[in-house]
Amino acid sequence: MSQRGVRKRSVSKPTAADQHILQLHKVMAEKLLAEPWRIADVRQRLEQRYQAGQIRHSGYIHWHSILDCIDDPVLFRRELLDSGERMTKLRRRTVLVGILTEEERSAALQAVTAG
Repeated sequence: MSQRGVRKRSVSKPTAADQHILQLHKVMAEKLLAEPWRIADVRQRLEQRYQAGQIRHSGYIHWHSILDCIDDPVLFRRELLDSGERMTKLRRRTVLVGILTEEERSAALQAVTAG
């Protein structure tokens, strides 16, 4: 801590894992936009995690606001794929599980390692 007792927040660089997670979210975003009916399952998962205390209120609200953007593809992509530290952390514990098949997930990760 500094002399005044205020902690400085360190800004961490995205790791290779974060790049993989971002790539997976790019693919998931496109799949959700093509099949918006999947959002209902994502909302249910978000609720379950929140009720179980697995997600903070601020994260819960942030995910809700992103999911509410599904009808605006540009905004949805921008918010979900934001490169800021907060969204990077939220993506690490994503509520977008079960969206991709194993084949889709593998193809997305191969695209990262190939590029």
